[in-house]
Amino acid sequence: MPLDNTPALNRGRLVLYDWEKGHINRWVATSGLGNWQKIGGWAKQGGGVCPAPYQCNPTFSNYWVQVAPLDLSHVKGVEGAGYPMTPFAVRTKEGVQRSDLLIHRDANVPGSMGCIVLPDDEFKDFCTTFDRELVGHEQIKLWVQYDF
Repeated sequence: MPLDNTPALNRGRLVLYDWEKGHINRWVATSGLGNWQKIGGWAKQGGGVCPAPYQCNPTFSNYWVQVAPLDLSHVKGVEGAGYPMTPFAVRTKEGVQRSDLLIHRDANVPGSMGCIVLPDDEFKDFCTTFDRELVGHEQIKLWVQYDF
């Protein structure tokens, strides 16, 4: 996803790729709120983008996403299935702790508090694809990257 200094909500791509099958699917996604989708936005609690692993201290190679979703229909902004990301909590190079990151439907105002969110139709397709393609897997790798 691109990061810039405008208040507009930036959108990126969430891609499911299998090393043997190749490209499986791609969805429109975003993270954070428009005003915090800029360089350094990963260190903003409550609206910043999901921290890329190379912006964390200590750094790590990738997140992991749980293939079986949690029922978070009672959580405002999620209001349905949520796919937890681990590590559960990370600390950015700036010393800010970020936690409770998920992939979920964008259920409230456009954007997120740091999760990776998808519009309704994209999220429905994402869930269907996960159910079909990831049978037998408990979790998969997730790489988070930004364009500056």
